[in-house]
Amino acid sequence: MKNRINGMYFSSPAFYKKALRLALPICLQQALNQGASFLDTMMVSHVGGVGAVTVATQIDNLLMLIGFGVNSCILIFASQFFGAGNTRNLKRCFGLQLLLNVCIALTFFLLAKLGGTWFLSFFSDDAHLIELAQQYIAISAFSYFFTALINGYTFMYRSVQTTKIPMLFGLGTNCLNALLNYLLIFGKLGLPALGVRGAAIATVIATFCGLMGHVTYAFATRQPFLGPMQELFHWPSAFLRPVFRRMVPMAGNELVFGLGDAMYLKAFGMLGTAMLEAYQVAYKIGMVPHTIADGMGSASGILLGEHLGRGETEKARSVIRGLFPLAIGLSIAVSAVMILIARPVVSIFALPDSSVNLAVLMVRLFNIRIATRMFNAVLLSAIRAGGDTRFLLLMDSGLVWLVGIPAAYIGLLVLRVNSLPVLFLLVQTEQVVRLIVGLLRCRSGKWLHNLTEETGTQ
Repeated sequence: MKNRINGMYFSSPAFYKKALRLALPICLQQALNQGASFLDTMMVSHVGGVGAVTVATQIDNLLMLIGFGVNSCILIFASQFFGAGNTRNLKRCFGLQLLLNVCIALTFFLLAKLGGTWFLSFFSDDAHLIELAQQYIAISAFSYFFTALINGYTFMYRSVQTTKIPMLFGLGTNCLNALLNYLLIFGKLGLPALGVRGAAIATVIATFCGLMGHVTYAFATRQPFLGPMQELFHWPSAFLRPVFRRMVPMAGNELVFGLGDAMYLKAFGMLGTAMLEAYQVAYKIGMVPHTIADGMGSASGILLGEHLGRGETEKARSVIRGLFPLAIGLSIAVSAVMILIARPVVSIFALPDSSVNLAVLMVRLFNIRIATRMFNAVLLSAIRAGGDTRFLLLMDSGLVWLVGIPAAYIGLLVLRVNSLPVLFLLVQTEQVVRLIVGLLRCRSGKWLHNLTEETGTQ
């Protein structure tokens, strides 16, 4: 009986070793990114810029989310091509990824430059906050190109199961960004104190250096996804059709999801600038352990892509079953740590006394989101890796608009909720519904597709 349970709900030590080998570098890279964002928020809190940077970086968030949709779609194809040993199409994936990331960056650069004031004013009517946000975005918009291309390289490394490299470059980029933030925000070592503008300049310099590191390393080590121009940018229609058939729903999903996130921020902002800043501090703290869920999801997607590319559907199912016990253990451990460290970490930020207790409570409430996200990350990665993009659109962004946003605005406008913790708890119904829907879909097996058969092997 014991052996049967172990076989059904647990996998072999070799499986967990491989999963951790793939997940840990991704977790660390994501944690470094969130840690850098955490430091940014902490530093700008000392110059009164938390709300301004929060609003300004909503364009960054949309860029990252749409880029994630595009890059994730290419990742599922590239992972399966890598598993099948098809290097020609692997190179085509990289060329397409480069072009699309530049186009996405250009779109959001123009949005920031031409429509920035309108966009920022949507989130707040605080004139001083909008003025600071404009100062930040006028400079930081140039980093969009570097960030988009870094993401392209990062996802391609993941597709060939080389996850340590982007982690190391992420470490260097984020350390440089933190150092430049300190020097330019506060005016150290004889440099001028530039406040939020200093944070923006630091972001531009650090992301440029990070991109140069990726390009140099890729060419120096002759990565398998590199090739001459005619190989990278020659895409037969038989290659493009199945890629775009799945990419459009995935990118659309991330755009709709990102707009939903913006609506959440708008809802929290309607409670006032003080509550918006308390929420943002809690969000930045909560997103650091959130990266564990992202790492698990990315690792499961890589493993699933490898098995699906070989037509091993039963092994793909076993990946999902094997990761669930890990998700349970991590949820318990992370929740315990978050409860213990909430107050000491919040005290680092320069918040008014009236906001400190609220921010501490919000950090602890984030445990609900993190615990459900541990499972949802695995489920979403499975559906994404199998190319089940239409259902992904419903399960991911669809539930934001069908469950989460209605809950938030019914709470605000109908129930007259004026408590940030209560409003946050109402929104978390979305995560619970997503977990139930995802479990039912994964049990059905309708998400299992071998995408290499759709593009051919030439």
